[in-house]
Amino acid sequence: MMKKYETPKVTVIMYVKNGAPYFRRALDSVVGQTLREIEVLIVDGGSTDDTLEIAEEVSERDDRVRIFSCGKGSVGAQFNLGVREARGEYIGIVESDDYILPEMYETEYRYAKETACDILRADNHIFFELDRQEIRLRTKVSQDNSVYGRELRAGRDDESIQTGGSYWTGLYRRAYLLDNKIRMNESKGAAYQDFGFLFLASAMAESLYFLDDAFYCYRKDNPNSSCNRPRDIRMVHEEYDFLKKELIGRGLWEHLKKYYYLWKIRNERWFYYNLDKADQKRFFPYFYEDLKNASAELSDLDIKWNIKEKKLLEAAGRSETSFADCLELRMQEWESACKIMQRINRGDTIYIFGAGNIGRIMCHYLQSRKVIPKAYIDNNAGLWGTEQGEVKVLFPDAVEAEPEDLFLICSENYADEIREDLECRGIPDTQTAIVDDMDACVRFIMRQMKE
Repeated sequence: MMKKYETPKVTVIMYVKNGAPYFRRALDSVVGQTLREIEVLIVDGGSTDDTLEIAEEVSERDDRVRIFSCGKGSVGAQFNLGVREARGEYIGIVESDDYILPEMYETEYRYAKETACDILRADNHIFFELDRQEIRLRTKVSQDNSVYGRELRAGRDDESIQTGGSYWTGLYRRAYLLDNKIRMNESKGAAYQDFGFLFLASAMAESLYFLDDAFYCYRKDNPNSSCNRPRDIRMVHEEYDFLKKELIGRGLWEHLKKYYYLWKIRNERWFYYNLDKADQKRFFPYFYEDLKNASAELSDLDIKWNIKEKKLLEAAGRSETSFADCLELRMQEWESACKIMQRINRGDTIYIFGAGNIGRIMCHYLQSRKVIPKAYIDNNAGLWGTEQGEVKVLFPDAVEAEPEDLFLICSENYADEIREDLECRGIPDTQTAIVDDMDACVRFIMRQMKE
């Protein structure tokens, strides 16, 4: 039996409710860490399946595993309970349908101690299963390579720190969270409470470190995921209300509101496009009111909006009909992109504009279909001349396009800017497809690979 440690280096919080289909793998990946000085807190939210039996079975043979019950029906309440009960120097989080690689906490704890950081963040892998085969792809927590491997500090490096991304990929110093009363929103349900937590934790960190490595494996094919099946359409809306109150109460609002609005609008837009038609209709009034009410205040803020965000804000300022039309146009552009991608055949000349997360995912998909991309194109001079998965990265001026060549514009935030650049180079819309949403891209790939 593995004995518990009185002062563990890392406390791993696993909040769960009815997670039996995937929970055993997640838990085994945690107790199997090469860093042995850990404790595992399983906080159950009222499971009625075999989740507790799995937890109890593992805890009987491993004293490092402790089980708690939280009946509030809230991931935020489960997480906050875990933080209060934790004894570790650092806190990690593993969700019940994911898993982590064996060396995750040994590596992350070493870097956290060397840098004495409040927060350590790392890249992660996304994965899904097709025909009993796992497809796993690395994604970056930041597309700005300069943030990796150096100390960042709130107040000095806010532009780099407020990058969004996923909060479970790294570590949080427990004393830092407790001393600053940083907690999750205890709203009902199991989704989006991490938005406010990650923003606030990053905004107050004396030291934050980005590790250029990936250990956390995030499942994309759980049909019961709360992100795929939201119980309350107002969850994102209410999460940002919670965050705004926190920032105002802590005297951080004036300094950080431009990042707040950037996160809020991007997350609400992402949320809208990842809902089904019925839920989009339910969410639309909240989305429209948020953007309409914010548009006046945003005019005086120095926010780096991209073209599609500017268009959306301008449409919301004009009328509800204009806003709806703007959203619908984006849906039509995505449908058009899907039709183009479905027609791609072996032998076609394909350029992928954007060597970031979406570009690499699309490249992997094309290669699985025996379609070899001609090259990546990227505006990042630091990537020119390198290779990503044996595909060269070129600068735009190096491309001599033919009329039959296709360009997949793979950029979450700057697809419209890239399309304008290509148009200036004489490449028409008929040769381009905008792929600007990673989740929609993954769903497309999963559908195509099943056919």
